[in-house]
Amino acid sequence: MAEKRVSVRLAAVGGRQVRAELEGVGEAGSRGFGRLSREMEAANARMAAFSRRVKVASAAAVAAATAAGVAMVRTGLQTVDAQAKLAQSLGTTVASIQTLERAGDLAGVSMSGMEQATKDLTRRLSQAAAGTGPAADALDRLGLSATDLIALPLDQRVGAINAAIESFVPVAERAAVAGQLFGEEGSIAMSRIDTATLRQATEDVRAFGILVSEQDADQIERTNDAISRLGLIWRGLSNQLAVAAAPALEAVAEAMAVVASRTGPLGIAIRGLFDNIGRLTTYAATFAGFLAGRWVAGLAAAALSVRGLATALVVLRGALIRTGIGALILTATIPRPPVNPPSHGAAGLPAHLLRATPGRSTRRPTPPRRSQRSLAARSLPSSVFQAHPSAGPVPPANGVSGA
Repeated sequence: MAEKRVSVRLAAVGGRQVRAELEGVGEAGSRGFGRLSREMEAANARMAAFSRRVKVASAAAVAAATAAGVAMVRTGLQTVDAQAKLAQSLGTTVASIQTLERAGDLAGVSMSGMEQATKDLTRRLSQAAAGTGPAADALDRLGLSATDLIALPLDQRVGAINAAIESFVPVAERAAVAGQLFGEEGSIAMSRIDTATLRQATEDVRAFGILVSEQDADQIERTNDAISRLGLIWRGLSNQLAVAAAPALEAVAEAMAVVASRTGPLGIAIRGLFDNIGRLTTYAATFAGFLAGRWVAGLAAAALSVRGLATALVVLRGALIRTGIGALILTATIPRPPVNPPSHGAAGLPAHLLRATPGRSTRRPTPPRRSQRSLAARSLPSSVFQAHPSAGPVPPANGVSGA
């Protein structure tokens, strides 16, 4: 049985157009991807620059924060250390000192004024506990015990005294009673810190974490002392260097003293200078006078030269003026032939032209050229020629002799 084979042939219509369109799509895609890659590269470059700036800013911020943190730690250590030492000297707690400092800020009282007032109060309470001092009578009037007040923290001690003064003492006598307890200078400052101000100050220091316990204050004090010992390293190094350099410095100083002494080279030179200062002054004055004389002589010579030059210019000007006038007069005395000769032969020609052209009477002679001097003489006024009789008659203005 024979097999039958069927072949199918496909023909693409407009294949060139399809190919061109596909190629155009490919080129557009390539351009688009190229533009996209360039934009991506630019974006990456901008991101890298931004990242570098962020790193620099972050480093600067970290450095600034570190410096600020170190400064804050240093300030906190110094403040708490000073408060702890003051509390120890007054027999109170650090928290009470911090409360009083805040109360002073609220009442407008400086810490130095409160410190002086609290020192006077502590001393007078100690005297009153022994039955002496000006505070004993005030405490009896207020109904307070010196021993009980000494046992209280400083802020509570001040609050109890101010509350008793407000309760048992008239307004006119409060300043005198406060002066017996706080002293004359501190009574006015402490009278402004009432119970309400102390209560507000206590709430503020507790709310913002300003209060420091005794254990923390002791730790800060020890830390500050340890840091202060670090400064001894530089001080000790400086002292050791000074000790090591002292002999050399002493030798140098002694050598300079010997050189600068009256018997030394420098002393001898200085003494000789002062001994001969009058002679040197005379030499200097003589030299200055010589230079001044030379300068004056030079100025005189220059003045004479200028004067001689001016005189020569005046003489030259006169000579030029005389020479010009003489030339004009000479030009005016020269007779000139007529410009238009007559038409009848050589009858009207001058004799020198007839001698110059013998045998050529029928040829029209060429008139002579007018010189620059004759032209200049024509423009002169008649008064010039009248001033000189030897110049002859005045020629007419058009240069032609009259009949």
